Amino acid sequence: YSRKLRGANLSLDTIKRTYRSEDAVSLLEGYRMTIDALEPWKELGTTPEAKAFSGTADYTIDFTLDKVDEGTIVVLDLGRVESLAKVEVNGKDVGNVWSQPYRIPLTGAVKAGKNTLKVSVTDTWYNRLVFDAGQPQAKRRTWTLAGPKKGSSLRDSGLIGPVRVIRTKFSKPPKLQDSQ
Repeated sequence: YSRKLRGANLSLDTIKRTYRSEDAVSLLEGYRMTIDALEPWKELGTTPEAKAFSGTADYTIDFTLDKVDEGTIVVLDLGRVESLAKVEVNGKDVGNVWSQPYRIPLTGAVKAGKNTLKVSVTDTWYNRLVFDAGQPQAKRRTWTLAGPKKGSSLRDSGLIGPVRVIRTKFSKPPKLQDSQ
């Protein structure tokens, strides 16, 4: 999927998400899906176990920048993330975000032309614990001494957005005149 940047900002409102279950407690091995919009995992039209996914999911999207001029600052604004995110652009690790604002500089990692953004979002085990609390003990995959009760509401998880690539031109500060 590719979007062309027009003007100063690029909205990545459609993004392909791939669950990566090898890092997860859930047994959704090899589970992959494409989504049309960013929303909490619990809102996806999937199985109850998938809605309660706890672990890491990768979101990827290709986008195009017309040009990246010298002095241009490029920042990724992830909007809302539940709980933390690792960001890569064109295979280069650009860092992690775990609190608001979920923004990270991309300058030096992006280029004119096609760019690939990968955001790996990891949530807590809470939703999996909720799911397991409603399962017979023999089918539970997690255990805890004081977890959520059966029937507890799932919490929002994932990349909720909106996601934007923001470009701004760096300008030199104005010269101050001498007061003498």
